[in-house]
Amino acid sequence: MPLKFVVGILHKDGEFLAEKRRITESYFPGAVIFPGGHIDEGETPEHALVREMKEELDITVRELHLLGEFVHPDGAVNLTFLIKSWDGNPRPIEAEYLMWIKNDSELTNDLDREMLKAAQAERK
Repeated sequence: MPLKFVVGILHKDGEFLAEKRRITESYFPGAVIFPGGHIDEGETPEHALVREMKEELDITVRELHLLGEFVHPDGAVNLTFLIKSWDGNPRPIEAEYLMWIKNDSELTNDLDREMLKAAQAERK
């Protein structure tokens, strides 16, 4: 069974929140990607997303929408959500820093670029 992850894409004023991962991370070290993480055993994807956004960004998700499943070349699956509203100001708890982006030129992998296109299409 493939590994499953959740990814959260925050949208605000035409921009989307990405993170610059620390070079010491085991997954995607130094990459600029969207925040997310593992789904724990027995956890729903929605609960995992809420937990991960609290752990990684110190925000409380209020409204989310499933954009779809995006598959890594290694077979791992990202369940990607557009986060439409939240409480708190996102801050980089685990990442090196956060950035608001408008296009995919700052993202470092094709899968995150594909997820951004889905988020942009959803917001139109």
